[in-house]
Amino acid sequence: MSSASIGYLGPYRLLNVVNTGQSSRLWQAYDDQNRKFIGIKTLLDQYTKQKDQIQILKWEYDVASKFSHPKLIQVLGFDWYQKIPYLVMEWFSAPNLKMWINRGYPQYCTYLPKLMPQMVESLLYLHQQGWTHRDIKPDNFLFNNDSGEMKLIDFALARRIVTGFGKLFAMKSKTQGTASYMSPEQIRGLPPNQQVDIYSLGCTFYELLTTRLPFAGESMSDLLNKHLVTPPPPVTQRNKNITPEFAAILKMMLAKKPDDRPKSTDELSKMLHTVRIFRRSPIPDDVA
Repeated sequence: MSSASIGYLGPYRLLNVVNTGQSSRLWQAYDDQNRKFIGIKTLLDQYTKQKDQIQILKWEYDVASKFSHPKLIQVLGFDWYQKIPYLVMEWFSAPNLKMWINRGYPQYCTYLPKLMPQMVESLLYLHQQGWTHRDIKPDNFLFNNDSGEMKLIDFALARRIVTGFGKLFAMKSKTQGTASYMSPEQIRGLPPNQQVDIYSLGCTFYELLTTRLPFAGESMSDLLNKHLVTPPPPVTQRNKNITPEFAAILKMMLAKKPDDRPKSTDELSKMLHTVRIFRRSPIPDDVA
């Protein structure tokens, strides 16, 4: 389904493709009836008839349509048009954080002290609703530097948090997520909890502060094994401007054992409000 072959999807006028993922693409569209821009998520051509991919798209609507928070993208609907399933969401004009990282540290570093607490806030709300995201990474945070606003997106892998006796009866789940940001317990297919997202957020913070991932591997198995057993290089080795106090929190977030991480996103939020991220205002030369 290309922009040249389709002008409308149901009542929505497709304008342009703004992002293409592994199995889906995001369009900027216009709602003529309500006179406003919206986002439309569709499956790539090769996946439009695959039941599992359709189910994932519908699942994202079923989960995310329940959420209402300024730090989460608002998912408005799920529908079909000529056998094409699609997701409707609010339009938020902003690059994702991976795009910011690719632009270079000088382009975004001064925003981090205000941006990173917002990222925690978005996860705190999600966890308070009883859900875990399971795919936290820079690609899934949109950031508008002009307004300072941030939005968490993509709830396709979200699952209910399993607590208490539920852990005893929870079945091992399929390993899903993005390998560079995946927690050890997610790799092992263990029941999801807040610590899964806290670890992935730690990987994301590490990349934002250094422009490098905490782990890289020569193969997928090598990369996953490093998440399981290898300590990450201290963030202060790669960014000399990070305070020891924040470096200690980040080290906790990236602990191999969930019990060694902050116990909840609420606890993490409180910890971050007591420390400074940077020794002084960040400059381009900070990143090694």
